[in-house]
Amino acid sequence: MSNLTPLMKQYWDIKSVHQDKILLFRMGDFFEMFYDDAVTAAPILGIALTQRNKKSQDETPMCGMPHHSISGPINKLLAAGFKVAICDQLEDPKMAKGIVKRGVTRVLTPGMVYDSDTLDGTKPHYLVSLDSESISFLDTTTGEAFFFRSKNTQDLLRFIQILPVAEVVLAKADESLVKDLQGTLISFHEETESVANELLKNAAPLSSARLISYVRALSGDEALATLSPFIEKDLEHRLEISGTVLRHLEVFSTYKGEGPGSLFHAVNRTQTSAGSRLLRQWLSFPLRDVKAIEERLSSVEFWRQHVLELKRARQILGQMGDIERRLGKISQPQCNGRDLLALAGSVHAGLSALEVLVSASGGTANFTNLRELAYKIERTLVEDPPLATKQGYLIRSGVSSELDELIELSTHSQALVARMEAEEKEKTGISSLKIRYNNVFGYYIEITNTHKDKVPDRYQRKQTLTNAERYCTDELVELERKVLSANTKRADLEFEFFEALRKEILATCPALLMLARECSEMDVVSALAWLSLEEKYVRPKFSQDNSLTIKAGRHPVVEQTVKKNFVANDMDLRAHSCLLLTGPNMAGKSTLMRQVALISILAQTGSFVPADEAILPVFDAIFTRIGASDQLSEGLSTFMVEMTETSAMLKNATANSLVILDEVGRGTSTFDGMCLAQSILEHLLSEVKALTFFATHYHELTSLDQSFGQITNAHMTVAERNGEIRFLHTLVKGPALKSYGVQVAELAGLPVSVTKRAKSLLRDIEAKRVKASSQLSLLDSLEEEPSYQAPIVETVTEVPAEIKNLMVELEKYPLMQMSPLEAMNQIAKWKELVSQHSRQTTEA
Repeated sequence: MSNLTPLMKQYWDIKSVHQDKILLFRMGDFFEMFYDDAVTAAPILGIALTQRNKKSQDETPMCGMPHHSISGPINKLLAAGFKVAICDQLEDPKMAKGIVKRGVTRVLTPGMVYDSDTLDGTKPHYLVSLDSESISFLDTTTGEAFFFRSKNTQDLLRFIQILPVAEVVLAKADESLVKDLQGTLISFHEETESVANELLKNAAPLSSARLISYVRALSGDEALATLSPFIEKDLEHRLEISGTVLRHLEVFSTYKGEGPGSLFHAVNRTQTSAGSRLLRQWLSFPLRDVKAIEERLSSVEFWRQHVLELKRARQILGQMGDIERRLGKISQPQCNGRDLLALAGSVHAGLSALEVLVSASGGTANFTNLRELAYKIERTLVEDPPLATKQGYLIRSGVSSELDELIELSTHSQALVARMEAEEKEKTGISSLKIRYNNVFGYYIEITNTHKDKVPDRYQRKQTLTNAERYCTDELVELERKVLSANTKRADLEFEFFEALRKEILATCPALLMLARECSEMDVVSALAWLSLEEKYVRPKFSQDNSLTIKAGRHPVVEQTVKKNFVANDMDLRAHSCLLLTGPNMAGKSTLMRQVALISILAQTGSFVPADEAILPVFDAIFTRIGASDQLSEGLSTFMVEMTETSAMLKNATANSLVILDEVGRGTSTFDGMCLAQSILEHLLSEVKALTFFATHYHELTSLDQSFGQITNAHMTVAERNGEIRFLHTLVKGPALKSYGVQVAELAGLPVSVTKRAKSLLRDIEAKRVKASSQLSLLDSLEEEPSYQAPIVETVTEVPAEIKNLMVELEKYPLMQMSPLEAMNQIAKWKELVSQHSRQTTEA
């Protein structure tokens, strides 16, 4: 430390308090990073890593960026999981005596955002805290705050898999939860007793208090101004959809992690960012209360019946900005005049949209005070204010008479200087005389050496240049004092007016947030109405007996991809029944099952659905096991993941659930998989009794309809001609007769030699199966009645011991666990035994 410069000593004094953060250190017009911070940040930000002073052989690593463009780099660091401390200059460098005072003005973590404009507007950005009894969510960029209560910690942890979480804040006492939060950024913070007591008066849990205390500690009290009160959300009366099901059904992203191709992308017709976020929340938490669902559906129906008003409202909403996130930015020190003007424009658009709703529905909406606030913002700020708020030139004339005088003086300073320059030229006769200004000497008169002999005695020399001299006069010094004083006073006074306006906006936050919420809900409902008209959706109905009827049902995502070629299908299932689907890959089994699940999610969200008619149960949960998903990084194989997800399904599904199983049991040997598939299906039918869709390649399972009346066999039709197949994607009753696996391989482009060999092997195996089947039929007949002919005498001949033993062995033989070859070999042995006994009987 003794060898460090005063500046670097100041840096280390500040950095020592923030060792777990990347420190952005303000130096003039730049924010710099030094040492390990610079080495870490440079590759993330894509900027050059250099040294502080190469000439003096100071090899201190450093990198930096201009102070006016740090929002992007900061958000990159936060997205990478780092905490950031912003160390700014606390005094004007021009007024500083010695080294400029600096201090950390703001601390940011991944759950806190420097500039919300850089975020995805369709996604919330949640800061989360949980303990053994509750989980709380807070989005500091929008003010949204809510919590769930539960004594079951696993129930609470599931929400972290469903909602987009940026950071989790825990108390040290809850450190045991860390093992369940792998892959999530975790911070530790103890809420203050005063904050906890204040919140608990409103029945908010300690996890909510922890978040409030955490935000206050990092960003100060002003950051709390835009936060809504924490509200409790119902944990019980919602459709249970786990993070796994959301991934399987590709509700928010595809298996590749992309938005296009997901349900959300297909149905999102909202016009605002806030509307998109609300639609995402509705899809994450569909309803179970029929009355609440019907209310949403009726709202969608209202807009469908008022198409002109619907078009007008959507047009206005398209001009509306994001009030919630704009407020979040206004509460931060880096906000500027453009943010306030953007808020005013959003308020005008939001109020105009509500007026369309009021005129159509005959309701009322009273936000007069907000309209006045928007007008005041526009009357106060210039049309295109600068990004800096402390340099002036952002307040209109007419706001204050005192300010108007300063504006007049500072605005016309150049005219005053030009007038003085013209007067001096006339007095001295020097036509090349110029009056200029710089930060070092202020205003000065510059005269070239050619006219040096014409300089009046009243000119006072300030600086000598190679080809000219610079002077000042008493009049010029007085003009400089007036102009600079006016500029400084103007900047200070304008900043006072700006801050007063900003605080007035923050004081109106509750009303602004209420306006934002009403506009968001109107945006979602009107968007669902527009979707239903655009894609010809129908209003769903809900069955009293838990039966399911869908006429001409369509997959909401696939039909938009294939356009006119999508094949709609009907289905009619009674309560607690099972649709057992067989047939080849590519025929549309998975699409059909996902289609039912997505239609159910849309219906319970309050949306119309892609069908000609839909009468649906109100499900309490949706469970899916679709496709193969590996978690090799966690040491779990495909089959282990499959069995783990199936286990959770069998434990948690109820008679009111929707269960979708696609090709379960494929991750192990044929007979193992078939036995597991059958036992899982039997358990679902006899114990769980959920409405089940079960797709399988094990055609042997189709015979279960003889034992379970709930099963309806069905398959997707395939047309075959001259060895070529065409998928018709039409659902028909009855089991599939063939799998067409080799034909699908041909369509996929496998070499002809490979598919030709596969066909040859398939013919051999099928021939052996026919032979084995005939031998098994023989054995079955042996078991039912002996192959020997008893002599027609009055005495009864006892069955020989060898045949008794054979019958016992047949009864106990584990046929389903044997390979075809093993079974055939065993049958051959039995056949030889029977033949020997027949010969012995004949000879006797």
